Amino acid sequence: MYSFKYKPNDEKYLISKGALKPTDRVLPQNIFAWVAFMNLRNSRTIGMSGVSPIPFSEIMSYCEHTGIDCPIQRNRLIKFVTALDSAERKHHGNT
Repeated sequence: MYSFKYKPNDEKYLISKGALKPTDRVLPQNIFAWVAFMNLRNSRTIGMSGVSPIPFSEIMSYCEHTGIDCPIQRNRLIKFVTALDSAERKHHGNT
């Protein structure tokens, strides 16, 4: 499942030709965290030092908006989003 971009048969073909790596997939159980990250990444501020991290308050607001009341699920989502955010900022040279 590569960002819902390819059909399953196309995906198998591309993997067989080496154009896609099967290890780069978003796992189905992590789709919710990936969607949350994609929705929250625009909430960053941009300053002189580059792109800042996604604010904690924005993640908590997202949890309230989507109805995540369980503290364990909130904590899991926070860890996922901050990890994805950190990786993306590091990729672009902002740490």
